[in-house]
Amino acid sequence: MAEKILFIIFASLAVLGALGVITRTNIVHGLLLLVFTFVNVAAVFLLTQAYFLAVIQVLVYAGAILVLFAFVVMFLNLKEFHQLEQLHGTQKWAVLVLAPILLAEIVVVVAGATWTSVGAGITPDAIAAQGGNVRVLGITLFNEMLLPFEMASLILLVGMVGAIVLAKKEDGASMALRDWTGDEEAAQAVVEQEV
Repeated sequence: MAEKILFIIFASLAVLGALGVITRTNIVHGLLLLVFTFVNVAAVFLLTQAYFLAVIQVLVYAGAILVLFAFVVMFLNLKEFHQLEQLHGTQKWAVLVLAPILLAEIVVVVAGATWTSVGAGITPDAIAAQGGNVRVLGITLFNEMLLPFEMASLILLVGMVGAIVLAKKEDGASMALRDWTGDEEAAQAVVEQEV
């Protein structure tokens, strides 16, 4: 009974933290609420005895991914971002069309859900007999879920390339190669200035 109460508490806190992330205007507050959400999701994994997933949740998401978000925030010029127009005319019409479609998809998925136990009869003893949590997770991930796993890898790659593009502030003119031909004294002065 205590586990169910703790599950409800941590799940509710995770949902509230996620709502806080998308409703904050201050991006630093949003990042702090994102850490809060990740930690609560890790606590839910701990309650369901998915210890490996709980540790990965803290290390990968609360650690690495959040640090990446923090660096992207530091590289962005937020004053310039706030001065830009945040909503374009075409986006308003796209949202009016796509939002009801998304809502209909969610209703169809929720209506078709069976709401049975996720465990499907898998007990800790059955997992231990197959070699433990990590082995069972690896077999499931690379046999039954290979396409979603590769899609997640591709999405992370796109995010990494986007972070590199955002971090690169220098324009092409300042990165052009210098002309080293000509006067030796001028070239020496440029070399000394570069060093």
